[in-house]
Amino acid sequence: MNISFHGADRNVTGSCHLLECAGKRILIDCGLYQGRKEIKEENQKPFGFDPASIDYLLLTHAHLDHCGRIPLLVKQGFNGEIISTSASFELARLILLDSAGLQEEEARYQQRRAKRGKKHKKELLEPLYTILDALNSFEFFGRRSQYKKRIKLSEGIHATFLMPVIYWDQQAFFSNLKRKGKNIVSFFQVILAIAIALF
Repeated sequence: MNISFHGADRNVTGSCHLLECAGKRILIDCGLYQGRKEIKEENQKPFGFDPASIDYLLLTHAHLDHCGRIPLLVKQGFNGEIISTSASFELARLILLDSAGLQEEEARYQQRRAKRGKKHKKELLEPLYTILDALNSFEFFGRRSQYKKRIKLSEGIHATFLMPVIYWDQQAFFSNLKRKGKNIVSFFQVILAIAIALF
């Protein structure tokens, strides 16, 4: 089992964690970087992994810094399944459409500035993703999880969304790797929301 951090590792925004186990690549969240200009520019950089190689995306909750780059992930080749609770899916749809509209408006603003000869960065002239990209990403939302009910991802890998703790929409995350009945790795973090058990 290998865990790598591709967001929210040097700050608290842009949550994106890759879990590799039993031959599967599971992304936990795919959030937008928010905050100062330097942090937002992280959104333009490559993910650090090939989006087409991801089998599953487990969405912990629908805050923009946890779901905001899903349309970009799909635009760059993700073809797996996104699993979330029903409430997270419904909220994510609204948030991603709103975010896409803001991305398009920001790009139009930068284009107007460029025409007036103002300084601009070339990558800001195009939106990170569009409303159409957001709509396309909804097709990859698959199963809806219920709290405390195991979902089989693949042979030997199950996910369980746990009840919220601390905030109304954030859950606890527990990952447990077992081999021959013995715990190999145990990991608990308050911000993440899925339990993954490997048997």
